[in-house]
Amino acid sequence: MNLRHFENKARQSYWVVHVEAWQRSGLTRTEYCRVHRLTKDTLDRWLKYFAGSDAARKHAEYQAELRRQKRLEERAKRQKKRARLRFAVSTDVRDRAVQAFWAMHVEAMNWSGMGVREYAAALQLSPYSLRLWRDRLDEGEVEIDWRAHLHPSARPSVSTSANGTPAESSLTASSKDDPGPPREPARRFFSDGEKHAIALESDQPGASVSQVARKHGIVTGMLFRWRVQFGVAQKKRAKLAPVALADGWPATLLLRDLVQPPDGMTAIDLPDGRRVFAPAGSDTDAVREHLESEGTEP
Repeated sequence: MNLRHFENKARQSYWVVHVEAWQRSGLTRTEYCRVHRLTKDTLDRWLKYFAGSDAARKHAEYQAELRRQKRLEERAKRQKKRARLRFAVSTDVRDRAVQAFWAMHVEAMNWSGMGVREYAAALQLSPYSLRLWRDRLDEGEVEIDWRAHLHPSARPSVSTSANGTPAESSLTASSKDDPGPPREPARRFFSDGEKHAIALESDQPGASVSQVARKHGIVTGMLFRWRVQFGVAQKKRAKLAPVALADGWPATLLLRDLVQPPDGMTAIDLPDGRRVFAPAGSDTDAVREHLESEGTEP
């Protein structure tokens, strides 16, 4: 061991920090060096220099014992949890709660008119899970009355759809022994031609977006998106109207009152009817004399 190498103050300060950090981390030397991109042999040499090989060995054994105790405690917790679940009453309360959660969001998404990705991003949900549960509910694989899981005071009594259907729907209707007639799919699909026609209908004179949306059983937000998609009722550019001037009236005299002086400037009228702008606080007579002497056109 080259002692002159280890007696360098800068090197000592650097490795003292790493040795103390390793001792507190609970990691092995190999893991600590891999995390911090160090060489294990170099760390071992500095450990021997700072504490001696015997002290380093004892510390390593102590860290190994701590890790072993931690593994034993985690194993005991897992065994205790399995024993508790083994003798518990098996119910589907949690599964029903998950089904009710996604049924509520699928119905809200259909009502809002948003797409899967847009709705999932707005409410920070998984688009994959939302799409999966939407397909399950549409295919009838899962039927859940999610409103039945709400407190009676929180159950809505108003319509939840744009076409005025009552709040009770196929998702909330109580199940009966009779299956009854097959229910219609919850989602409706429109072709591009139908979307364009409905968007144009909302742009007719006397028609409003909300009235057309109610007529076709869709929400207003969806119709607005169709209008943007097909460029209906886009903002039109303003057109300039022609102005006829009376004989003998120059255009500058008619338009000068319409032009306001910029910030920090003041307007000065000249004898010939023209107007110039000068810095605020300027002498009016001096500006006029300067323009006359220079013969400059304002």
